[in-house]
Amino acid sequence: MNICPKCERELRNPNQWHYCAKVNIIDLFKEKDPELEYVFDRLLSEITEWENVAVSTTKNCIVFVHGKTFLIIKPMKTQLDLKFYSEKEQVEFPIIKSVLWNSKFENHIRIAKLEELNTRIYNLIKKSYEISK
Repeated sequence: MNICPKCERELRNPNQWHYCAKVNIIDLFKEKDPELEYVFDRLLSEITEWENVAVSTTKNCIVFVHGKTFLIIKPMKTQLDLKFYSEKEQVEFPIIKSVLWNSKFENHIRIAKLEELNTRIYNLIKKSYEISK
């Protein structure tokens, strides 16, 4: 991994294009439903326990990388949009969208409340983590 000296994001390649600006995670939650911070904190505490996970921010989302990006969390006004990847199309709830992107599927889940987090969601994210190596 390479680290950008300006924004301190981890990059796979030394000259890789990226949104280069330091963004505070807290700023991404300004003017959003306060419950979203609790949901994000729960996700963050679970996922950072996994081996070799790098977390960085862009101007509108939080990116989780394990070799490759495996999860992107975008705080919206009343929901978190979770984007993750799979080898097969995902069509069952809570998936709201599953689209072929390169050789894998890009999936989206929207979560508004802490009680919506469950084992199935963690398992879907974990599989994305595993295929990102």
